[in-house]
Amino acid sequence: MYSYAQTKFWKTEAGGQLFSDAPESDMVHIDIVTGPYSSDRRTRCGFHPDLNIANRDRKENFLRGFHAVGLWHTHPEHTPSPSGTDRQTACEYLHAFNGEMDGFILVIIGNRGTPLNLCVWLSYTDPRKPWIKLDEI
Repeated sequence: MYSYAQTKFWKTEAGGQLFSDAPESDMVHIDIVTGPYSSDRRTRCGFHPDLNIANRDRKENFLRGFHAVGLWHTHPEHTPSPSGTDRQTACEYLHAFNGEMDGFILVIIGNRGTPLNLCVWLSYTDPRKPWIKLDEI
């Protein structure tokens, strides 16, 4: 994921999915990170994954015992935070699970810091429920 950070002005946003073999655990461990793919639409300030490949990844990883637990992508900013588009994408992604999930992890990688700033949120489908920024401990 860090290799796609937008540390140069010409780098476009990139992203993908996060998978875990134990999504119900108190301490979720990310086992698989997918993306980006050449068929994704990527701009300096936008990332639109190839939904056919994302669906294929979810099906294949589920058959191997891994569950989709979130999304990751990059931002061209020092300390990233979710944009309105990120919030909309999160809702659309969660609704695609037909009520099986009401929240998931959203990771956004910034373009500064050593290591690069990585911000993590717990996002929800319910627009009245505020997203929770997870801090490293």
